[in-house]
Amino acid sequence: MTSRQPSNSVANPRNANQQNALPSGYYIIRDILEEHIPAGRFVNVVGLVKDRRIPIPTAGSADSVGEDWKSGITIYDKSIEDETDRGLLINIFRPENEIPQPDAGDVVLITRAKVQLYRNEVSLLTHRSTTIHIYSANKIPKPPKSAKQALLDPIRPNDRRPSDQEHEFVSRLYHSVNKEALPDAAQFNIQVEQSRNVRNKFKVLSDVQDAQFCDVIVNVVKDPFDQVDKTTLWVSDYTENDSFYNFSWDSTEVSVGRDGDPYGYTAKNSASTNWSGPYGKRSMQITCFGVHSDFIRDRVKLGDWVQLRNLQVKYGRNANNLEGYLREDRGSFNTGVRIDVVSTDDPENIDSRLKDAIRRKREYEKTKKKQMKKFAADQRDKANGGKRKGEGQEEEKRDSKTRRTELRAQRLKKIEEQDLEQEAKLGLNESIKAENMDQPVFSIPSIIKPIPWTTTVEGQEVTLTLPFTCAKYRANVRVVDFRPHKLEDFATWRKNTEYDMLSDYSGDSDSESDEGQGTLDGYVGEKIWEWRFLLLLEEAVPKKKCEDNRLWVVVDNNEAQMLVNLDAVDLRANPDDLNTLREQLFKLWGNLEECKLQELQNRRKNQQRVAAQQPPDSTPLDHRAVIRLKM
Repeated sequence: MTSRQPSNSVANPRNANQQNALPSGYYIIRDILEEHIPAGRFVNVVGLVKDRRIPIPTAGSADSVGEDWKSGITIYDKSIEDETDRGLLINIFRPENEIPQPDAGDVVLITRAKVQLYRNEVSLLTHRSTTIHIYSANKIPKPPKSAKQALLDPIRPNDRRPSDQEHEFVSRLYHSVNKEALPDAAQFNIQVEQSRNVRNKFKVLSDVQDAQFCDVIVNVVKDPFDQVDKTTLWVSDYTENDSFYNFSWDSTEVSVGRDGDPYGYTAKNSASTNWSGPYGKRSMQITCFGVHSDFIRDRVKLGDWVQLRNLQVKYGRNANNLEGYLREDRGSFNTGVRIDVVSTDDPENIDSRLKDAIRRKREYEKTKKKQMKKFAADQRDKANGGKRKGEGQEEEKRDSKTRRTELRAQRLKKIEEQDLEQEAKLGLNESIKAENMDQPVFSIPSIIKPIPWTTTVEGQEVTLTLPFTCAKYRANVRVVDFRPHKLEDFATWRKNTEYDMLSDYSGDSDSESDEGQGTLDGYVGEKIWEWRFLLLLEEAVPKKKCEDNRLWVVVDNNEAQMLVNLDAVDLRANPDDLNTLREQLFKLWGNLEECKLQELQNRRKNQQRVAAQQPPDSTPLDHRAVIRLKM
């Protein structure tokens, strides 16, 4: 993003005269909308009014004299006159009696308004030093006469008055700009009245009901659950609602699929026990789609306070519990992202509704702590107040669930100890670590072993062999081969298409043309480079030599980035990156690349020897890489 001096440039030749006549220090609207002016800078701008919003009180100001009210005015100038759907929004925060209320077509002259980028939309924001002057459209004379006679009395008497140069520019702008984008007086008044219908939809979660749209301020109480095309949140404002799911203290009442896993993929014992509160009926699940999902994925995390607007509340799939849904607006009045991460760093300007929610959280945490202390004390009293029991009697009194949990933990601990002992004997490569070290180790034969599946076909029970298995494994292996043979080919490219903006697009669609793939001549547009190579893995210590202990694996872009800690580039055009990749892979497979090069050289020599009808060498070389690693 680059900044410009007050613009005398033109958006197109038609605007040349108007743009060259801009008063000193003013910007054309196109420059502001296209972000040539950085956010945070103060600018001067002139435009015709095409829309206005009725002033409404901001939070907490309805009963306070002199507090800020909010209004908005949308303006345009010659730089965007042919784009009827575009305009620059001026957000005005002032006491009600200081907010201007121009009519359609009136010219607004604004100085020292702040450029802001809010929810990916550019607009202007008033400041205490901002001045706003209104010129009545039906009183503006044709140039070269000055528009001074059309200037309305300033709302704030101490504001700086426009100069003669500014008066003259208003006349030229008004009589040269295309006015087809302006609504007529009746339509303009209807639009203004409709803006009055903005009602306060804020709700605390205890008050939300089925088939309702509302605004909420809530705390994210569990890490967002990303499902590619949507994201699930668990939130709370620490009020209770009888239609929410009941999370009990010991997690025994948490059902499968209601803990950020709406399709039940997560096992009960693994997901439910991760719930850390708040307990009771204080939390609601919210599913977000489209741009809202992208925003959460990028900016929202556990513990954040967020404000959600126009949240749809209805009963979820189980028909028993209320859930929230945040979808994209598809109509002409798209409001963009309706999520804001609310800052708690500025106590002077914090929203009073957020303060109330934080107070409720504090009271909940205090109550929870007291209850936990009381529970622990009751358990101690129960243990010390009765007849002393022997170890055998105490074991019999424990419920079966507790015993099963302890036995399972003991078995897992034993397995982990055995894995650690085995890995210590293998002398595994410490430079390569698995992503999930808590998972058990599988052997190559067990991974590639076909899995039978029994089903019923036309009333007959049939056992089928599944063509593939959707699972992840941890294994102790060594790399014994790789493809392609040259490291330069480990990175490949694909076309940069319009579909790259889609969140579910991976760039490997069968519909893509393969024309030009593999060369740099077949496609002259922007290229996206990705890792794509294969490794032949061999069991580190085969238990049976007769078994198939080898497996080819495809390493795609994401996995390769984690493995080599590098982003894919054109390795032929970037020799430094190629050398860095070679060093990284040496940690993975040792001298395997050198052995393969030697093998290829020997193969070429043998081919040349056979072609020349020469006898074989008396001492042929035999190379093989034996490097242990953990993946």
